[in-house]
Amino acid sequence: MELTAVIVSGLSLVVALVGTALANKRSKEALEESRKAAVSALWSDVQQAVQRFIGFDPTMEPIGDRLANFRIATIALVDELDGWAGLDTWLEAERALGAVLGRQVMEASQPSDTVDQRLANLDPYQRWAQVLSQNLRRFRMVGFDADVVAKLQASAQNHIEAISAKHGWELPPTTLPGVSSIEP
Repeated sequence: MELTAVIVSGLSLVVALVGTALANKRSKEALEESRKAAVSALWSDVQQAVQRFIGFDPTMEPIGDRLANFRIATIALVDELDGWAGLDTWLEAERALGAVLGRQVMEASQPSDTVDQRLANLDPYQRWAQVLSQNLRRFRMVGFDADVVAKLQASAQNHIEAISAKHGWELPPTTLPGVSSIEP
């Protein structure tokens, strides 16, 4: 009788240990899946903000809300991605480029513009939004590449400088006085 009780107790212990291990494995998998879903939702929010730039005409309504939505969505995304150093500065450069391109459209447009002139004025802004969307989709699919992010940031900054110089504008501020960047 005692031997049977020991065997049953041993089997019960094995079953409990296996069950606990499987439950822990499943909970870790569920946690990882929920984290992936949260990050996926953040990527979708960024893409939604970018899509609001596509087809948008800055001469018809203010661009500020769209730029603010983009900034809000990108901050939320950057805060959740580990190991993506530089993504935040690239996205901020893209936001600034969008603002500069929007200003260029607003200042170049005249009420007497033909449809072709309006489209020509909007073209750089529209291409920027399309390319930004494609770049974000690529990062979402293939993951982070620090060299590519650095090149994209430099490209955005070069475009900001070139457009500002062309029109005699001051460069948009890249930092706010008294505010330092967040270090991980």
